[in-house]
Amino acid sequence: MNQRDYQVGDRVQHPEFGVGLVLETKGQGEKASLLVSFDDKSKRKLAVRFAKLTLLTPTQTRQPGA
Repeated sequence: MNQRDYQVGDRVQHPEFGVGLVLETKGQGEKASLLVSFDDKSKRKLAVRFAKLTLLTPTQTRQPGA
């Protein structure tokens, strides 16, 4: 299974927790995990292989002039 590589600073969408910012990455492949700060101010450690995250592009998270 090919896992997407996330980097600190990436904006991600989680189906339950919403939009968040990657604060920390750990491990690789099947063992990769992320620390994500969500817009509700919660921080969650997520296993990439189970989290069903969508990587957002800057245009999806921020409107010009906002």
